[in-house]
Parts: sequence; C-alpha cells; structure tokens
Amino acid sequence: MRNGGVGAISRHAARPSTRTPQTGNGPCGVPSHDREPSTPRAALTVACVERAPSAPGPCPGAPLAVTPARAGRWRVLMVRGAIDRDGATRLAAILSPAVLCGHEPLALDVRDADPGDAASMALLVNEIRRLHHRRRDMVIVCPEGPIRTTLEDTAVARRVTILDDPSELYDRDAGERRPVRAATAVPEGHEQREATAARRSALLAEATLVIEARHAEPNLTVADVARDIATSSRQLQRVLAEHGAAFRDEVTAIRMQHAAVLLRTTDLLVAEVGRRVGYRQASHFGRAFRRHHGVTPAALRHAGAGAAEARGRPSSGGRPG
Repeated sequence: MRNGGVGAISRHAARPSTRTPQTGNGPCGVPSHDREPSTPRAALTVACVERAPSAPGPCPGAPLAVTPARAGRWRVLMVRGAIDRDGATRLAAILSPAVLCGHEPLALDVRDADPGDAASMALLVNEIRRLHHRRRDMVIVCPEGPIRTTLEDTAVARRVTILDDPSELYDRDAGERRPVRAATAVPEGHEQREATAARRSALLAEATLVIEARHAEPNLTVADVARDIATSSRQLQRVLAEHGAAFRDEVTAIRMQHAAVLLRTTDLLVAEVGRRVGYRQASHFGRAFRRHHGVTPAALRHAGAGAAEARGRPSSGGRPG
C-alpha cells in the first residue's frame, strides 16, 4: 500500500466534482435546503430522514446541502451531495458552530454525502473526528460504504457511535416517537460572520491537507504548515483552537489514523508502521498509539482482521509486530 499523504487515508476515492455548494440559512447557521423552489424544505427533510435504506441517494455531483431535521428528541444534520474541497471547507464552517448550539443529542447523517476524491474524504473524516471531540454525544448515521469503511480503517469509528439508519435514533430515544420535522429557520443577516468563518475553515482545510501530506516527517512544526498555506503560526493556532484542536494533537491524530490504516491493510511490522507515520522509535510510537486509540498496535491489527473477515473483506493477515 502506498503511503502518500491524503491518498493513504482512503482506499475508496470517490467521484470528483466541480459543483459549487448552494446553501441557505437555518438554525445555528445550518443551511436548511438547496434552494430548489420545486422541493419544499419539509418534504426534503422527511424524505431524507425516512428514506428506506435501499432507496437511491442523490445523483453524483449533486450540490452540497445541509438540512436540519428532528428524529424524536434528536437534532439531525443531514449532509447531502458532493463534498469537493470547496464543499468540505463550507461544511466545516457550517457544522462547527452548529454542533455547539443547543443541548439536545446530535446526529450527523452522511448517508448521502459524496466526497469528491481521496483528499475530500480525508477532510470529511478529520472533520467528523474534530466535531466528535467537541460533542461526545454526537452519533454518525452512515451505512456500509466508502465513508463507513474509511472511518473504520482509520479507527475513528472506535471513538464515534455509528448507526446504519436514522430510524435507529428512535431506539436510543427515551421519549415517545414523534414525526420527523424540519427545524425552524432563523432570519438571515450574518453574511460577514459567515464569510469570516468560511475563510478560517478554508485555512483549517488547507492545514489539514498539508498535515495529511507531511505527517511522516518526524519534525513537522506549526511553522512548517503555516508557511505552506501562507499564514502565520499564530493565526493557524488560533484557527485550530476555534475548532477545538491544538496543532500537536492534530498532527498526532492524523498520524494515528494513517497508522491504523497501515495496520489494518498491510503486513508491515509495527516498527515500520511507526516510522512511516513519523516516529523514529517503535517504543515512542507504541505509547502514542495506545494513548490515542486505547489499544496496542498489535491489538488493533488483530481486531481489524477479525472485523474484515466478518464483513467478507480481505485482511492483511494479522502479521505480528
């Protein structure tokens, strides 16, 4: 398996897209629909949340849309359409404040999300990880497919609860089941604030891609990444802090995601995996890995081989470290 930055985080590169995201304003800055007059928001929301698992999703390349909805006491943010690099930037600007709004349990529905390529998949997976770090009660609605597989291969799925279908939210709801309904929109008028959030989210996306590409460098610093994206170290640290992250933690998380992929999909020795993700000493890598994932590299590889066998996927064979 090639270890080449963003390409290594996903073995399921999706379809490229050049469509521009279209959004409207909803609660907490969440776009409520994709501005198609022929499709009322409420109907779109019900169709998305109650869509049967076998029903077709959106057409490839459909514009990005984030629709707020409710499923019982759960607040659901449904992501639909193409997530190219520009869309991933916009998605971060939308979701980061949205996850901090309100005290209700939160679900992110990515069944109909369509990452445009391996880089966009990496941006989406890292955004899910950061969002969950800020909202530990957040669950992800994501059936079997490229996104689910990438979440599992990077071991992000070890931290995040993943459901196959939003109907399962009702099984986790202590209250009485109620019809899914669209959330109430709020007035527009936050263009300047949204523009600032979009610029900072663009910096975050650029920094994420640089770390993805350079994660194997043992001495990677915040100054290195800031230089690559033409900003200052201070500004980059501020942007990361606004998204609940610190530079060193972000580098470690991305390294650990790539390490998990290598352990699950190759027969490389543990020491070589550590070297490929930026650790010169196997002991240092082992401690960092266990601190991040909660298990040893060998244990994760073993668990991944068992899960792959259960799903009928080929495994790396579980070579010992």
